[in-house]
Amino acid sequence: MSDNMENATHSETFEGNDTQAPFIITDQYVKELKFDNPGFIMKYKEQAEQPQVSVNVETAVNRIKGTNYEVEMKVSIKSLMQQKDMFDCKMIYCALIVTNPSLDEQALEAVLMVHCPFLMFPFVRNMICDITRSAGYPPLLIEPIDFAALYIEKKQAQKQG
Repeated sequence: MSDNMENATHSETFEGNDTQAPFIITDQYVKELKFDNPGFIMKYKEQAEQPQVSVNVETAVNRIKGTNYEVEMKVSIKSLMQQKDMFDCKMIYCALIVTNPSLDEQALEAVLMVHCPFLMFPFVRNMICDITRSAGYPPLLIEPIDFAALYIEKKQAQKQG
């Protein structure tokens, strides 16, 4: 990558122009990835049955400095067959973003908890698909997630609790 492109990617700001986009994704990366595959052989030893697969996705936000944030998407997937572990996958996928300083608190929260995870999710979904395929299983396609509904649900729970 040329120095000019690297500098442009990492130094974009929102100086003096409130009509710009609410945020810019400057980087995306896998922060952590763990895949345990203890039960692969079981699919040949046990009677053929569909494994039970549970998927959990959580998001978190870390403020880096000023209007720079790291948005984390934590994905945990566990597959069981006849109460025995087939595989266990844990991934933390992150996006580094710069937000427009003109955003009010409510808009900032929506950007960090809804819009950014929405844009990150296809990359996470594709990686999980590739990882499970590479581990010897049919590709696992995580169902789409409505991050706006989850955000509203979380806000309502906070008001009640």
